[in-house]
Amino acid sequence: MALVSDPGPAVYNNYDDSSSNCPTSSPRPIDHDDLPLSPPKPRKRVNFSLSPATITDLSSSPKGPTSTPVRQKSILKASTLTQVPSPKGSSQISFGLDAYCSFTAMLHAMCAALGADDKHTKLDIYLTLNSAIRGLKAYPDSNVLVEKTPLLVNYIKRDIEFPSDSLDGCESRVMIQAFKLFSFLCSNGQVVHVVDASVAAWILNKSVSAIENPEIKKSLLTCHLSFLASQRLASPKIFTHEHANRVLDASMKIHTRSKGIEGHCYHLFETLLDLAPAIMLARADDWVGLVIQTSFSGSSAMQSKAIIPLRISSRLFLGSKEFSQTVHDALMGPTDEGVCVFDSCYRHIEGLFKNKHEDHVLHLWETLIVLLMCWGKRPFEKLDKWQGLNRWLEVFRRCINSTDLSVRSRAILAWQKLGYVWLTAQTIVNDTDISKRRMGILLSVFKFLHDSRPDTVAAFTSTFSKFACLILRPGLVTSKTGTSEFATRQSEFAWQQLVVPVISDICLQYNSTFALGTTLLQHTLVSSGKSWSPKSEADVCFGTVAPEDIPGMNSKWTRSNAEKVLDVVSKVFAAAKTDDDRKLAMNVWTAFLKNVHSVMQREVRQSAESTEAIAAVCNFLKRYLQSDNMIPETFEVLVTSSIDMFGIMTFTEKPFANDDYDNFVPIGSPSRNAYTGDGVVLNINSPLIRLMRMLVTSPVQIPKDSRNGYESCVSGIAKYAASMFSSQRKMVCFLTALLGMIGGVAVSNERTDEMAERVSGADCALCAWTASFSCVVEVLSEVDIADEWVKKLISAAMSAAKK
Repeated sequence: MALVSDPGPAVYNNYDDSSSNCPTSSPRPIDHDDLPLSPPKPRKRVNFSLSPATITDLSSSPKGPTSTPVRQKSILKASTLTQVPSPKGSSQISFGLDAYCSFTAMLHAMCAALGADDKHTKLDIYLTLNSAIRGLKAYPDSNVLVEKTPLLVNYIKRDIEFPSDSLDGCESRVMIQAFKLFSFLCSNGQVVHVVDASVAAWILNKSVSAIENPEIKKSLLTCHLSFLASQRLASPKIFTHEHANRVLDASMKIHTRSKGIEGHCYHLFETLLDLAPAIMLARADDWVGLVIQTSFSGSSAMQSKAIIPLRISSRLFLGSKEFSQTVHDALMGPTDEGVCVFDSCYRHIEGLFKNKHEDHVLHLWETLIVLLMCWGKRPFEKLDKWQGLNRWLEVFRRCINSTDLSVRSRAILAWQKLGYVWLTAQTIVNDTDISKRRMGILLSVFKFLHDSRPDTVAAFTSTFSKFACLILRPGLVTSKTGTSEFATRQSEFAWQQLVVPVISDICLQYNSTFALGTTLLQHTLVSSGKSWSPKSEADVCFGTVAPEDIPGMNSKWTRSNAEKVLDVVSKVFAAAKTDDDRKLAMNVWTAFLKNVHSVMQREVRQSAESTEAIAAVCNFLKRYLQSDNMIPETFEVLVTSSIDMFGIMTFTEKPFANDDYDNFVPIGSPSRNAYTGDGVVLNINSPLIRLMRMLVTSPVQIPKDSRNGYESCVSGIAKYAASMFSSQRKMVCFLTALLGMIGGVAVSNERTDEMAERVSGADCALCAWTASFSCVVEVLSEVDIADEWVKKLISAAMSAAKK
């Protein structure tokens, strides 16, 4: 998670302007990660022009150019810079940034000038270098900067060797600017690796000793603190545990000197957490209480700085009982006045809300939730037993109900941290009642789903995806539960406690959230074979999750609970009102079929669970066929996609019986077979033939504008099914059975009139039925089949029509 802090305060305002040895200079303001230059001034832009000066005979050796450069006025003076004419053929050094054709030319010139060791120009050289390297976002000649870094480091060491407490005027400012340049080199990932380790260790020791000196001037102290906070000398041989302890001790002593010093100390805590996390964990008692109280009660600038070490710690020490215990003790312990720290801090919440600092409140809220997830060594000493939890949840309630919509969406994202704490594998397995109660609380934020604003929808999408990932993430198996059993419990819990309440009961009830619900359902039904492997628990807690990252329901669970899943899918098709909605519904249907097929395709012989899943699919098709919003084109796609996924034999050779509600029920042995001749037997109770019979005799009135779609649906299904047979004889038998089925259907005059209404221009429904197979007959006539088979097919169709 990206941590953002406010820019540091202005520093270095104690310069002795009365010094006659050095001109006055005023560098530009800095970014947060840079060491300070001087009091804030308008930003100076770096722009290398292609004209004015050409640098000649510039040596890169420490000895510098052949002639000593003349003393220049400060580059930050308002007056125009002029140069004293130098002897013919000598090198010319300009401190105006526009005077160089490239960054490389300027760097060569400045290194040569530093090599000359002219005390009159050092300050301007360092100021020019600091302005240039911080003014560029990218370095066009980064290789040259890497090449020159060892040389610059040696010059810097030379210019800061004298004791810090004895400096005045220009010497002090030279040292500050040299430290600024060294700080940049030690914090830049491109060049820090070429900094000489011995020189870096020497300068580091000098800075640590300087901040321990109680008599050091504020300007120099700030310089050293800035360097220590920005350096990344991670080698244990350079920045040791001894250094970390000394820096932490000094920070706790000097943080009260000024607001600027205090801000640098919090920045130092960030650096120590990065370079010496073991020390910061072992000595958490020394600094945690300070940052907690400042995060609540400090000034606005200090609040934003103090909370950053806490947020880093929540990720770095996630799940650490020792650190959580320290945070709990610091939060619930007494202040100097004898009041509970949390009670004292809680009083400042009202002021934060009043000053519109809701974002800071949410940062505090989610950070403490994560830090207190396991605050004691005993099993029950977790977040639920924290005395301040109810008041802390009340803080969230105020944020989620804020009239500022950006605060509301930010609060929904912060709610994910509580989901991480509560949705653990151990809880799901051992105590489902507690998990259900927790889910009831976690899902309370989804009452705002009717808010269709993009930020809110994006926050809900991320939150649902995070909850699904926390429940369904693979690889979490307890010692008492096997992999298969735990995966089944995961899917059951996710479906009953997350999918149904959010998608079925909320999303599908509003037109504005239909697309969101179907998208989330589609990705949830994706096969569990999809990989989702975060690198660490911190990635699970703090990482951003999209619907595509949801691991997906367990395939075996989906197959065993196909009827339950298809009940929700039926609601999706019932809520689809437009063509775009129906496309989204078809995506859900396809995801379900692929999920079930992923486990069925591994079976050598179809199992009883798979047969029951096919029966559930057929029952879904029957319910859709008999629904008021049935669309022939959609029904055709549903049937053909099922045939394509599970195979034509599954729908033509598997026998199914009827229950009391005329639903498909799998049976163990075939019943009522139809003999078609030549030894081919076709089961007339197979799913496809029964579905086609229902399609012909369906009582649903087809809209007039769908008549052509109805004809296309009937012939399209038959044609697609026929094309799926690998045997031409089975194909002809199937079509013959379909046509012969019509003759066995008793059609009353009233029903004939209803069927006639469906097909415009047809004399009777059976003629329309026969006509709907004309395209199939044409296909058969093009196949190399004996003539008698084609004649038999046409004869059967005509005889059925005459009846």
